[in-house]
Amino acid sequence: GAVAVREVALENEGHRLEPAMRVRPEGQAAIARDGSFSKAAERLGVHQSAISHRVRGLEETLGIPLFERTTRKLNLTDAGEILCAAATRSMAEWEAATDQLRRNRDSDVIRLSLPSSLAMKWLLPALPRAATTGLDIAIDVADGLVDFNRRQADAAIRFGHGPYPGLHATRLAACRLQPVAAAGYNLNGRNIATLAASRDVTFLGDRRGETDDTGFSWQAWFDGAGPAPADFAPGQTFDRADLMLQAAIAGAGIGLGRTLLVEADIRAGFLQPLDKAVPMRSAYWLVCSPAFAATERHDRLLRWLTQEVRRTTDTHHP
Repeated sequence: GAVAVREVALENEGHRLEPAMRVRPEGQAAIARDGSFSKAAERLGVHQSAISHRVRGLEETLGIPLFERTTRKLNLTDAGEILCAAATRSMAEWEAATDQLRRNRDSDVIRLSLPSSLAMKWLLPALPRAATTGLDIAIDVADGLVDFNRRQADAAIRFGHGPYPGLHATRLAACRLQPVAAAGYNLNGRNIATLAASRDVTFLGDRRGETDDTGFSWQAWFDGAGPAPADFAPGQTFDRADLMLQAAIAGAGIGLGRTLLVEADIRAGFLQPLDKAVPMRSAYWLVCSPAFAATERHDRLLRWLTQEVRRTTDTHHP
């Protein structure tokens, strides 16, 4: 907090803070809130002279006043307002961090981040099986990257090329692209290329996959299965792959599936695979910090996820 700000500034000048001030991050904010060195000292449990001495030292180091001193009350200067706002933000972050540390200490819950489509189509239905193995997994649905330094999650499942520099990454599953449609969808003897050229069938796509570098796109499928018709593009795109696949189940057109997103619906009879499956460069990765990778919790999570991938991709599994 503000004390941390003062600590950096003062230590750069060869000063040392007293332990009582160093461990409490609310000094500057307390002074601004109470408008008094004595009240702030009482709140923080330190002597008034300690606070006033450190404030004067910081003002000397910065070369600017932080408070307007009157006989009745201390008022923040513009510079003091800036520093106080930073102190308040730091206090909030400090409290959130210490709260997170307490939860981590008192709980065996593994916080796992993964994209929304993978959560809905694959992992959430499998969570009851995790519980039977003693794993307690808290799902954090996030399509963006995770900041492990800020402990936003213990681990993440990501879909992409990998590996991820600076992080520990284990490939969970290779991926294949698979066109799908609702069960009973009648191709009338035509293949995907013929249907795409006819323009009388709606092709469904994932808007993100069609534009990022993961290769989850119809163009990537045609690159592996055969040339695409000129100027081909999916007729309807969605923000999420699971929504696109639900549209296919509803009979809205031909969707593009990939590993772990379609197997359950195919087995359940909601979808049918069409034409050939095409290997992808992108894969699913379990990503985490090197520190978490060295824990027994990581090993248990990895073993269970590996089993679930095999359960899903094994064509002989009921």
